[in-house]
Amino acid sequence: MGKIRKIKTHTPAGVGLDASLLNGQDIDSEEEGCGPIEAISVHLQRPDVEEKLNGLHSFAVLALRREKVQEICQSNLVRIAAPMLCDKDMAIRDAAAGALRNLSVFGSEVCDFLVDNDILTALLSLVAGYDLTKPVCFESELHADIFLQATHLLRNLCESSPTATEAFNQSNFLRNLLLCLDYQKFGLEISISVAQLVLVVSENNSSSWNLLANATILTELLKVTEGSHSLLYLSALAAGILCNVPACSSAYTREILGSLDKLLTIDTQAQLMGCKNEIKDLKSKNEAPVLEISMETEEMSEAQTQNQPKPQSEADSAVKNLEYLLDAQRLVAEIITNLGSSDDQSGWGSDSDQSETESVVDFDMNEQSADNDAGALPVNFVETILQNNVVQKLWQKSQPLDTALEKLLSQQESIREKVSKMRVSYLICLQNLCNVLSVHDLGGHNDIYNMWFHLGQQAFKGTEEATIMEAITSLMRSALTLLKTRKDLFSQITENDLNMIIESAQKSTIMDIRVNWNRMLGTLGCLLSEALVKGIVQFLLNSCAQEEDLWAMSEGLDALMDIFADDDWPQIIADLNMCERVQTLEEQFKSKFRQQRRDLKERRPTIYTVKSNFSRFVFYLNKNCKQ
Repeated sequence: MGKIRKIKTHTPAGVGLDASLLNGQDIDSEEEGCGPIEAISVHLQRPDVEEKLNGLHSFAVLALRREKVQEICQSNLVRIAAPMLCDKDMAIRDAAAGALRNLSVFGSEVCDFLVDNDILTALLSLVAGYDLTKPVCFESELHADIFLQATHLLRNLCESSPTATEAFNQSNFLRNLLLCLDYQKFGLEISISVAQLVLVVSENNSSSWNLLANATILTELLKVTEGSHSLLYLSALAAGILCNVPACSSAYTREILGSLDKLLTIDTQAQLMGCKNEIKDLKSKNEAPVLEISMETEEMSEAQTQNQPKPQSEADSAVKNLEYLLDAQRLVAEIITNLGSSDDQSGWGSDSDQSETESVVDFDMNEQSADNDAGALPVNFVETILQNNVVQKLWQKSQPLDTALEKLLSQQESIREKVSKMRVSYLICLQNLCNVLSVHDLGGHNDIYNMWFHLGQQAFKGTEEATIMEAITSLMRSALTLLKTRKDLFSQITENDLNMIIESAQKSTIMDIRVNWNRMLGTLGCLLSEALVKGIVQFLLNSCAQEEDLWAMSEGLDALMDIFADDDWPQIIADLNMCERVQTLEEQFKSKFRQQRRDLKERRPTIYTVKSNFSRFVFYLNKNCKQ
């Protein structure tokens, strides 16, 4: 026997896209000079099937570790593994697809790397090898699993890489792939995987729209109202695909929203509690056995050699069904957001410099009508939103988990992350509806105020994740804008309440959240008494003077100007020596503008508008001071 090198790691039970990332366990080699990547590379280049499989399985585990991704991309593993997608041995094809799929979850840079290393040639050839028109498309479970892994991998690549989407378009796979949406023939897992892929490739991809508009299977899936969570998820994916096709989005608005109502009515927290035992079991299963890579050929069982998928237990199935529900409910919010979003785009897309006098707003700072005009929205959209009580259901879904569930999911990263993403999507959806629906359609001023107040209570706890806190403060900002005509609702606001908002703005290290707080303070400055307004103005003056980012500073200045749009506040101007301070701020703003003007991008309109308006504001203050 020769020297055996072993690479050990803890691996999840079932390596795949949804497996939790591994933490803390270093992969090491017993022999100096040969790290895990080198050892895997040796395995992949050996002729024996068993050794290649051993290497591919280890590659799949290593690819789940975020800290190893850069090292993998700097090695030759992808170039070696990619051609194995077309290997004559099905087990090798399956293992290669699984390993590359795991690597592809780490975003656009990794996906671009995979595309640059010519993974698409083998991947598209693999998918093309399936005749989906045959009565029996898959020779075995393993043959079906290869297709499943390949569609997941292709979906990840197309989601991140325009090159991959263009290659998909040229391959003309879409017509045949739509056949897989027949879940009674292909099974729900494959139908869902293909629908996820089609959802990605149909977004902003007009070359796919004509074919999708004539795919009757999509409208048939909208009619699904009962069934497992996985079937409801497939129905939601079909709704999302139709939403991506402009002609279908408008023609089937009522049907799309109606099909989503079943998912909106399912109590997420009750479903989570109903699976608490399975979730606990899943946690223990993630403490998986040690995987060993031997540099010698090892005898493998028949099941290992064939790489047959292990049958799922009832607990595994329950958790998978729960994950389908969480993904489906997140998608519901995204679809409603898209249906309620205007396609109108301003002409600010150019990177060329614009003159200071173009497309600016006069200093009258009426940011938004207090009662939004919903006339631009399709009537059937608004009617269905109201008939199905969508706003109320969205609000319920956006609430934080109760304490018991928080504790249950604290160590279960996969499900906790899905819950977090779902909640963010619902908060964003509500914010979008605040921007497009009328106050009446949102439940009236009192309901909007209560929403703003309760969101504030959640935010002041300071325990929310950054993505959730940004979504909360964005919704608070939109809701508060709708209340600018109702000063009476804010008569109970005290100095302590105001100080909590100011303190939250001061503590925030994330610029978007800080901007949201500052903009809310600007709105409150139009609603509160002079004593409280003075504190807000003092804070905004200091905040703008200390702000490093040009856009954040411009938003702060805009909030400051909002306060003086309706009232002159001469005593505040005098007490805070504002004439001199705003001139200093103007110089700081101009300096930052010269330094950062090349990086404005989509924020260009806001900054140019504030630049013009603030100059007028300074002139206005100087004129008042002289008087």
